[in-house]
Amino acid sequence: MPEPQQLHVNVRLEDGSLWATVDEHPGVFATGDNLDELRESLQEGISLALAGPGEAPPTVTLAPLHPEPVATTASAELVYA
Repeated sequence: MPEPQQLHVNVRLEDGSLWATVDEHPGVFATGDNLDELRESLQEGISLALAGPGEAPPTVTLAPLHPEPVATTASAELVYA
């Protein structure tokens, strides 16, 4: 059995739904109305990303998501006239 892997999931709330991407699997994104639905969608997306051409997707099981607060940053564009 492979070693468990720590994943970095970036979650944002947009129009009442949760959206997520996974740093370790570029191109994988998921949506859900709550964290459980989001987790299921992430499992499916990662599974499909791990499948090779013509291969059946492997079973992927993620532990429950544990949101951690992050610092908010802001930026602005400076335009010279």
